[in-house]
Amino acid sequence: MEAAEYERLLRQFRKKPLIVNELPQPLSFGREQIQRLLPHREPFLLVDRLTGLDLEQGLIAGSRTLPAEDPVFRGHFPEFPVYPGCLQLEMIGQLGLCLHHFLQSGRPEIPPQIPAVKIRATRVVGAYYLEPLYPGQDVRLLARMLEYDGLFAKVIGQALAGEKVACVAIEEVCFLE
Repeated sequence: MEAAEYERLLRQFRKKPLIVNELPQPLSFGREQIQRLLPHREPFLLVDRLTGLDLEQGLIAGSRTLPAEDPVFRGHFPEFPVYPGCLQLEMIGQLGLCLHHFLQSGRPEIPPQIPAVKIRATRVVGAYYLEPLYPGQDVRLLARMLEYDGLFAKVIGQALAGEKVACVAIEEVCFLE
C-alpha cells in the first residue's frame, strides 16, 4: 500500500466507524482469555473484552472501560482529565494483536495454552485524535487487518466514544518469531 492510500483510509474513517453492523461471529472473551493472546499485563493490558469477529473481512471488535481511578487521569490533566493519545494507540494495537491471532488460527477460539506473541511496535503510520476520552467512559474498539507479510503487520483501528470516532490510527508491528 502506498502512503497516499494510508492517508485516504485515515481520512475516510475519521467520521465513520470501520464496522457499522454486528460482526458475523460474536465473541465473549474477557481479560483472562485476552491475557493468553497478549504479552501485556496490569496496568498495561488495555483491552477488557472481545465482542465480535469477521475472519473473512479481517475485522474485530472489542471494548475497554476507562477506570475513573486510573492514575493517568490525575496527571493528564488535573483540571481536565482525558485519556492520553498514546494509550489510545496502545488499545488499538492490542486489539490488532488479538485479531492477528484469530486470522492466523482461522478460528474464533483462544486455546488454554498458547505461546506469548513476541512483537515490537515499529511505527505509527498515521493517527487522528478527534474526541476526548474521559474517566469512566466505555470505549468501543475496532480494528481491521490491512497487511501481513509474515513478519510485519499493519492494522487500521478506532476508539469510539459513543458513536463518535475518538481516534483512528494505522499502526505497524514486527513479529520477532
